Amino acid sequence: MALTYPEISSTHGMQTVTQEMAEAGSGSGAILQDHPAQSSTTIDGWSSLLFGIPFVFIGLFIEASALNLFRAQGKHTPNWIIGLVGSFFFLAGASLVVHGFAGLIRRAKYRREAALHPGQVWFADYHWHMDGFRYSALKSMLGRLYFALFWSAFLVPFFWIGLRGVWPFLIGASLFALIGLYIWYRFLQMFADFVSYGNSFLQYDSFPYFLGGPLNARLRAPRHLSDLDELTLTLRCVTEKYVTTGYGNNRRSQVVCYQLYKDVATVSGDRLATFAGGDIPIHFVLPADKPTTTLIATPPTYWEIEARGKARGADYQAYFLVPVYRAS
Repeated sequence: MALTYPEISSTHGMQTVTQEMAEAGSGSGAILQDHPAQSSTTIDGWSSLLFGIPFVFIGLFIEASALNLFRAQGKHTPNWIIGLVGSFFFLAGASLVVHGFAGLIRRAKYRREAALHPGQVWFADYHWHMDGFRYSALKSMLGRLYFALFWSAFLVPFFWIGLRGVWPFLIGASLFALIGLYIWYRFLQMFADFVSYGNSFLQYDSFPYFLGGPLNARLRAPRHLSDLDELTLTLRCVTEKYVTTGYGNNRRSQVVCYQLYKDVATVSGDRLATFAGGDIPIHFVLPADKPTTTLIATPPTYWEIEARGKARGADYQAYFLVPVYRAS
């Protein structure tokens, strides 16, 4: 289905539009690799809070041992290694406790707002700003930096053991360090994105948007817009699932993002130059038969617009949540 895009559909703009649905029979649709998820863990609420508390106490116990607050028998490891391991347990547990507590508060707020705004679920579903959505490239970059630092620090004890003659630890740590190199590479990409283009803002032309109707919005032109060779705007419906793989002690749960719907518009570099210092108009037509936004759910389903710009230097990338609901 071709979309009308009157704001940037001039002949020299060379705009192309494509549309893609989840393949029939594919269940949850295509998996989105390296996609930012709204779910930070695969457990929520009381489950997350109660699961995290033991890790907090284990971490505090290990830290106390590292600080020699009690006499430990047979300690053959440097205190700094013990303290590092203790910090892993404490930080993991504390993050689960905070995540669970925040989820309980969010649920209570949902019930309160749903009672105040019957028939207008968007007021309870998410803390929307009616004027638009701000994508913080700084926050995303710092999150990736934290993950890269945590991953690197996590490997230090294994390297310490491996360099003392336990070769399986050294081999395993070296293999995981290769993953760390990719994590640091992605951080450097996001750092270059932030330095070049800064934060981004998508202005809603209406609030909310309804399935089966138009979605009109305006992207505030990022810095150095003229550096982009083209800009791809992707409207996407995403559902997240908690997927468990493996068996027994090797079971592993993770958040996986699935694409249920995609609609793409591409704006050429020549046309982008005319928007420098202004707003880039966006127009899509929402399908009527796709899921509504349920960000309060665990795991959630949501709609987003991804803006991705190709450049000779640092590429541009930003994600914007959009409030898409079913008309009551």
